[in-house]
Amino acid sequence: MADQRSEPDSGLRSSRTGGSAGAVANRPGMLTFAAVMMFIVAGFSILLAFTEFAGTGWWVTASGDLVYANFVFWAVVDLVIAIIALYAGADILRGGNFGLVVGYLFAGIGLIRWLFYIPVAPVLSVVIVTLCALVIYGLAKHSDYFGGA
Repeated sequence: MADQRSEPDSGLRSSRTGGSAGAVANRPGMLTFAAVMMFIVAGFSILLAFTEFAGTGWWVTASGDLVYANFVFWAVVDLVIAIIALYAGADILRGGNFGLVVGYLFAGIGLIRWLFYIPVAPVLSVVIVTLCALVIYGLAKHSDYFGGA
């Protein structure tokens, strides 16, 4: 009886075109991780936008001064970031170049940003820097999954 073990598919592009079940079965796990991280970034940006919308208003300080804080501009900026991150996460799952570029961009900026927070919150900073580095690693290692990359 002949050995009937299937050989692993070396061409991700050819096996992905067969249907959605093939795309999910042959997508590297690190790319799914990167897409999930993009969805998490989008979720936190949406939460931040909600708090900025809610934080807009008038306050009276302890000294009796009337202060108005308008965070609507920043809320809109965070909503745009959330939309970009959502689309990038979906695009990474599909194998699109936009998701690849935005994934690199968000993870790179996040990694550099959290390096500055190491003296203030060392454990959290190391965890987030590690997550960003894993996203960059996953996108770089499996760049052949993306069309035309």
